[in-house]
Formats: sequence, structure tokens, C-alpha cells
Amino acid sequence: MFRKTPIYLALALLMGVVTLSAQAPPKYGHMNLGNLLESMPETKSANEKLKVFGDSLQAIDKKMTDAFQEAYKKLEEEYNAGLLTPVQAQTRQAELQKQQEDIQKYEQQAQQAVAAKREELLKPILDKVEAAVKAVATENNYLMIFDTSSGAFLFAAEADDVAALVKKKLGM
Repeated sequence: MFRKTPIYLALALLMGVVTLSAQAPPKYGHMNLGNLLESMPETKSANEKLKVFGDSLQAIDKKMTDAFQEAYKKLEEEYNAGLLTPVQAQTRQAELQKQQEDIQKYEQQAQQAVAAKREELLKPILDKVEAAVKAVATENNYLMIFDTSSGAFLFAAEADDVAALVKKKLGM
């Protein structure tokens, strides 16, 4: 009984080697996602919409800042002319401080709004690219595809650049 074990073990190892050699080696690919996104018309359109949105928020910020500067200048002129009592000057300074805090709060909200708008505009584009990359990987038997724009790997000599295949899948 023990004499047959090495024969079965050797046979099992041989079968495993034959099975492994029959399978294709894993393929790895790479592409520059940043360059791909930059070349897509949808991204250019999204960036234009984002710029218009950001400009509208910036215009509101400018109005608020201009109003603050004007109020500050007026307070300074009236104070220097002796038209304000110390209590009036203190009250106006408190109002200006509140106004300045409101501007800072608005700027933070505007930054968050721009970030949310960017995500809203780019999500469908990224979803489309992700689907195309998955399709290319499946159709061409890639085990992994790396994004060279993020620096996620250190060596890519043995990999294939699949950007052309993804562009083709996207109809570009």
C-alpha cells in the first residue's frame, strides 16, 4: 500500500504540471487613465460646465468681498473724521467681522460645491471608462491593468499598453 503512494503522488504532480503548462500565463496591461480622460470629449465638456459653475460662485464671492471692502473703507473714513462714537465704531467692527466670517464660510461652501459638482460631472465618464477597461480586460484575458498616471507600479516592461483598445471600445 505504501509503495503505490509515491507513484500516485508523482502522477498527480505530473498532471498538475501538464494542467499548468496548458494554461496561458497571466497577462498584465497598463494605460494612462489621466491622458485617456483628457482626450475624451465628455471630459472637456464636463470641465467647461465646471468652469461656468465655478465662475458663477466666484462672482458671488467677489460681490461679497467688494461689499466688505467698501463697508470697511467707509467705517475707516467715518472713524477718522470723528463721526462715530467708540460704541458705534465697535458695533460696526463687529458687523464687519461677522461679514468677513460669512465670506469665509461661503468660500468653504463654494469649494465643497465645486468638488461635488466635479464628482457629479465626472462620475458617468469614469463609469463608462471603467466598463470599457473591464470589457477590454475580459476580452483580451488580462489579469490586471495598471494606471500609469497614478504611479501604482514600478515596472511595466512586460505589460501591454491597452489605452488604444479602451479608446476603441469607447468609440474614440
